[in-house]
Amino acid sequence: MRSAQKLKSVPSDRRMPVEGRYVEGHVTAVEPGGRAAFRDDSEELSTVRVPRHIDRGWLAAAVALAPVPAIVLCFESARGPVLTHVFSAPEHAPLDERFRVDAKTIELSASESVRIHTGKSIVTVTAAGEIQVRGKNILSRASNVNRIRGGAVRIN
Repeated sequence: MRSAQKLKSVPSDRRMPVEGRYVEGHVTAVEPGGRAAFRDDSEELSTVRVPRHIDRGWLAAAVALAPVPAIVLCFESARGPVLTHVFSAPEHAPLDERFRVDAKTIELSASESVRIHTGKSIVTVTAAGEIQVRGKNILSRASNVNRIRGGAVRIN
């Protein structure tokens, strides 16, 4: 695994000015329509926009356990405040034990291989077109035909 790369600083003449200010606080609820209830450190409650880079599903599950520490960017213009960062607190540890994705299609890409490993079971898919399935018991079921085809098929 590669180590993290050191971030490069941006020369001062190339920096983009950020209009507004950052406010620390907690997300206390996730509302429909891409908004969240945010309470800042002075106990002021406001509604903020939740951008796409923040997983609303995780945020809703985390808020159900405890308020989520967060940072909001408040713009000087009429765009309104935007949630920019959320942080997992110790109360949110149960959410770290599982990972769930609900989607029509999930695509994983790798230049060499994709490997799924849990306990003594392993599924490996390589770029050369090989698929290996290893486990104590492997079950294949079909409601119609369960076909095995190949250049050569060896059983035991």
